[in-house]
Amino acid sequence: MKTNYFIMAMLLLLSVTSCSTYYRMSSRIEKDGSMYREIYAQGDSAFLAGDKTHNPFLFQPDANWQLVNLDSTIKFNFWGEEEKLNVKACQKISVTDGEYFTVAKNKEHLNSMAIPMEQLKKKFRWFYTYYIYTATYKELQDKGPVPLSDYLNKEEQIIWFHGNDDAFRGMNGIEMNDKLDKLEAKFGEWYNRSIYEINWEVIHHFVSQQKDTACLHRLEELKDAVYKKYSSEKGYSLEDADLEEVCSLFDKVCSTKYFSDLYNTNKEMMETFCEEKINIAEAFYHAIQFELTMPGRLLTSNAKVQKDSLVIWKIDGFRLLADDYVLTAESRVINYWAFGITLFIILLILGLCIKLYRS
Repeated sequence: MKTNYFIMAMLLLLSVTSCSTYYRMSSRIEKDGSMYREIYAQGDSAFLAGDKTHNPFLFQPDANWQLVNLDSTIKFNFWGEEEKLNVKACQKISVTDGEYFTVAKNKEHLNSMAIPMEQLKKKFRWFYTYYIYTATYKELQDKGPVPLSDYLNKEEQIIWFHGNDDAFRGMNGIEMNDKLDKLEAKFGEWYNRSIYEINWEVIHHFVSQQKDTACLHRLEELKDAVYKKYSSEKGYSLEDADLEEVCSLFDKVCSTKYFSDLYNTNKEMMETFCEEKINIAEAFYHAIQFELTMPGRLLTSNAKVQKDSLVIWKIDGFRLLADDYVLTAESRVINYWAFGITLFIILLILGLCIKLYRS
């Protein structure tokens, strides 16, 4: 079986994410600082029938969440792609300051994507009340065996995974394309080295179990040499490479069939072990459409979409590779009563001044 989930996950960055599982999270902040939240997902027939072990959400709904089966399957537009969602969880949060999710069972590796730290600051400024909302999604801790910083510096990581308008200020399309091409090449180098390292670690583990010290020594000694051969054949085309292929490359360098025989004998176990080592790749198969309605008039936000008082972000695993992903939005509400009181005081003072003047 030629399967490498890490490869497929990374390809999502460079292609349409049609295989993603989408969620819609819609939140509305009220003037009193409370929040009403709805989260939509696609549940299977068992969950709709009441089997809560078939939880379709990234989080684990507790007693505070009300679960509602939708009367009919509703289609939502996720950045040009329509998906059907048939269940929602809703809750009113009295104070927005903390974490309001518990990661679902067996999805602990998706903790960064499932649990944001949220905070709402309410600032009274007489004529206006300002609402400042932030949600912080923590950076993924497990990114594979190769540090991103070996290939992309921090600024390049932010541009490639988060986007940065300032980085392209004053550039024309040709210059922007050239800069992105260079970043893609660096990302490709990290990508190729990562999948090679994962496959090598699996092979190393199974050779160690054979207690064949000679082959184990050769595997360690030729690690970089085989990678150079592998990368020269693959280039940066991002083609699939799997355990069987890497075993074959070691056989060619060592003029043996040892590694291919090892793979054929332990094929299922080696593939399963590989999948276990890279289960963090599941984060790249999920995307959240994070919708937030702010009270009053929206002033600023770093959202992907801004419309009136509604802001929309996209949350996925790639945005959590470089750093914490922080959502920010600020709005203000007019305190009409403050204008009324101020006008009354002005008129009162004016009346007193006129009265004193006439007297």
